[in-house]
Amino acid sequence: MKLSKYIRLPLLVIALVISSCTRDNYLDEVIPKGVVIPSTIEGYRLLLDNVTPDDSVNGAPLSSGFDEKHSISSYLTDDHIIPSDLAQNIQGPQRRAYLFEDGVYIGDQEDPDWNFYYNQIYTANIILEGLESLTNGTIEEIAELRAEAKLHRAYAYFNLVNLYGQHYNPTTADTDLGVPIRQGTALENLNFTRASIQTVYNLVIEDITTSINNLQDTQPLNFTFRPSKAAAYGFLSKVYLYQGRYSLALDAVNNALTIYNILRNINDDDFNPSTFEVNSPAVTNDPQIVWYKQSQSTIFVSDAILSNYVFDDKRALWFTENSAISGSEENALFFTRNINRNFSDGINTPELYLIRAECNTRLMNLELANDDLNALREKRFFTMTHVETNITDQDELLEFVKKERRLELIGNYDRLFDIKRYNLFDNDNISITHTIENISVTLEANSLNWALPIAEIYIQQNPEIQQNPRD
Repeated sequence: MKLSKYIRLPLLVIALVISSCTRDNYLDEVIPKGVVIPSTIEGYRLLLDNVTPDDSVNGAPLSSGFDEKHSISSYLTDDHIIPSDLAQNIQGPQRRAYLFEDGVYIGDQEDPDWNFYYNQIYTANIILEGLESLTNGTIEEIAELRAEAKLHRAYAYFNLVNLYGQHYNPTTADTDLGVPIRQGTALENLNFTRASIQTVYNLVIEDITTSINNLQDTQPLNFTFRPSKAAAYGFLSKVYLYQGRYSLALDAVNNALTIYNILRNINDDDFNPSTFEVNSPAVTNDPQIVWYKQSQSTIFVSDAILSNYVFDDKRALWFTENSAISGSEENALFFTRNINRNFSDGINTPELYLIRAECNTRLMNLELANDDLNALREKRFFTMTHVETNITDQDELLEFVKKERRLELIGNYDRLFDIKRYNLFDNDNISITHTIENISVTLEANSLNWALPIAEIYIQQNPEIQQNPRD
């Protein structure tokens, strides 16, 4: 019998579900290895919604996104700059990722990102298999749960293929290495040969498009961890955008914003006069979150990066000067943004406006693109200081959209994915240089190393998993 190393963590998560649910007799059917699955509609809802609830929103194996224990991707970008004062504290996988080394997780070290997303996929598969034979619940209830599970699974595969694969290239996607596709819930005789990037994207799109009609249009603010129709269309637009299929992305984002299009005015956010910092509202009070995926991290940015914000752009106040850093590099101060539960890495309306602006720009609908940029920026500048954009040159407008995307989403893991697609589709030639303790390494724009290496332990346990080639 062959067991995969990377399915051990999902079993631990399922054990958490068991411990939190058995008192209600929701889970009373056993499958191999002691994994208990629900037998009622209430049990499947619980499995989708609730494993580790927190103060602001229900956490779940499927509703959580990257957090500080997970994504290493921020260490590969130009958003997160390690100050020299803190360099000695950056060790292990973080240091190796920051210096673009060939191996990030070495020896018997496990990769929390890899585990985390295959955890979600395994849990979604449990739900999808179980719902096939469920008799408790209406057809509509079962269809909605199935749709939600497929959306969560699609989100996991989308992030996996973008972390561990090269960016989607329509001319080579059929042969480029993607990630293993985890079918069903079997625990033995498994084959984890990496599917092509095209195959993974096809699965993602299929999971989304076959689910949309069975989802609610929107979710209440305290339930945005559940997928909705607006979230599904928004996510689909992002998938098409990353494929360079701009007409399809535009159709999808228009559908999303037709359903839900609220932007929050950050002039109304809490302002801390002692730190001169703007604090975003809690998730359950943020009307621009469409699909909540939890994110917790601290990023360091230099004033050189913050200089991209003009003087009256209130988003610069998302960052505060970090007094714990006594030194400077090239006369740059360092600022910290603590991204806690008030920040979502899922789908939100600001990104949807930016996706639509980018698609319209690329499709030469420049007036519409300017309209969306102005709608967003009006709610990002100090009251009465915003000056409308009216850029009529396509190349200039596209650069403006890209800059606006970075200013709005700074610290988001999508920066890594964006750099990869800009280099591929637009020849932006973005390279990144990181320095720690006099060690300076550059990740070139055409490097193979933009795709994260797969942890050694998974290849040892599953030798059919082919490692990413390195420069």
